[in-house]
Amino acid sequence: MDANVSPAPAPVSPSDVPPPSVAPPVVVTGPPTPVPVFAPVPVPPRKISFWKVFWIVVVSGILLLWIWGAIASLVAASQPQIGLIEVSGAITDQGAKGLLGAGSAGGAREFMEQTEKAEKDDSVKAVVIRINSPGGSASASQEMFEAVQRLRAKKPVICSMGDVAASGGYYIAAGCDKIYANPATLTGSIGVISEFPNYSELFRKVGLGATTIKSGKFKDAGNPARPLTAEEKQLFQDMVNSIFAEFKNDVVRGRKAATGGKLTAEKLASLATGRVFTGRQAKAALLVDENGGLYDAIQDAAKRANITGTPKIKEFSSGGGLGALFGASSSSGILGAITNTFGESVGRGAVRELQQQTQSNLPTIY
Repeated sequence: MDANVSPAPAPVSPSDVPPPSVAPPVVVTGPPTPVPVFAPVPVPPRKISFWKVFWIVVVSGILLLWIWGAIASLVAASQPQIGLIEVSGAITDQGAKGLLGAGSAGGAREFMEQTEKAEKDDSVKAVVIRINSPGGSASASQEMFEAVQRLRAKKPVICSMGDVAASGGYYIAAGCDKIYANPATLTGSIGVISEFPNYSELFRKVGLGATTIKSGKFKDAGNPARPLTAEEKQLFQDMVNSIFAEFKNDVVRGRKAATGGKLTAEKLASLATGRVFTGRQAKAALLVDENGGLYDAIQDAAKRANITGTPKIKEFSSGGGLGALFGASSSSGILGAITNTFGESVGRGAVRELQQQTQSNLPTIY
């Protein structure tokens, strides 16, 4: 055995290991040290602005109405409906708007948009046009007649006359498949009129005068500062006659199917003297087909469209914005005067009012 190798250490017994040292317990004498307590900071109540609440309610209400309308439209679109288009007041190109931007009265442009929508709407199987108008612009009435003819080529179109459907109002009605008029409705007044005021005597009395520089002899035709010349009278008479001939031709064309060709050009010539007819007289003269109201017209349209039960009505709005949302509408004050006026003088006061508004002497269908 090598002398440099040390002997192995003897094994250690567990009893030979000293126990771990333990710190002596701390003894606290006297009162305990208080723990600091902090009082909560008061939070001031939040003030809610009245206007903030108001606008939240308004916007939420409008949104809910819009959602409800969209759902109702989707439900209605799946069912066959009768379209309803209204023509009210004096007929012009653009019509008149109500206070809230709704209720267009007698506007040819909007009417044509409505007929186009009704034509393209697959859920609308037939259309009722409710007319309450004494007439108006010749060209606007003619455009509206043609719009009815285009719609009529696609779907049944029934007319319901209200208080008045005269002259330009009748022009539009003549384009429909069938015309309903109440017995007391005023209609007819088939004719064209153009009026030119002459203030020359008044100007002479008050010492007023006017000097006109013009490029041609007819450039100031209708100038109220002087009377019309014979040539000018003939010029305007020829214009009125031309428009009148188109009016009569369209009436005969539009009423041919409904009357079986019985309303001929010769018969219409005896009726187109500018006079008005009651609904009962108009039926006897073949100007309308039945005496009845809006209900009867809707039932007829539903029958033609093969709709059973109570037909659903889809009104084509004549306005927009808040007015359309809340159902605002406008009506013409002319109607009250028209319903109490008879003979060839129907609508002449309305013509003067219309001319003053438009400052135009163009021929008018009244």
